[in-house]
Amino acid sequence: MYTKPWTPPFFLPVLVLVLFGGCSKASFYPLAGSVGGATIGSLGGPGPAAGGAALGWGIGEGAKLMEENKGLANKVKAISEGDVQKLVQQQLDEKMDDGFFDSMLDEVYGFLKLCLVGVILWNVVPLIYTRYVHNKSQKK
Repeated sequence: MYTKPWTPPFFLPVLVLVLFGGCSKASFYPLAGSVGGATIGSLGGPGPAAGGAALGWGIGEGAKLMEENKGLANKVKAISEGDVQKLVQQQLDEKMDDGFFDSMLDEVYGFLKLCLVGVILWNVVPLIYTRYVHNKSQKK
């Protein structure tokens, strides 16, 4: 089945993953901020677009941290009052938020980091070896 781009059925799988993937909405704040900042900055050209993206990312990251710190304030309040039941309930709620999607995303990031190291070695080792052989042949 072929779906035309830029129609609702085209975006439905992405929408389902975003809404039901187990991610918090706060994790999308930096992305939304950088896209919005780059869009506004692009009116001035490439330089302001990059600056707008950086500024938007910073604002989004700040909003994300503010959203995540709401749970921290409740945790500190529960600890100071000695409410063990509330503290345990908050820990369980945090673990329930870390779903299958988040753990798979961590595994994918680990694999991508490993691939990045492999690509760097793949490109750098021959350069070093070639330089070594060249210097050795020049000294003869």
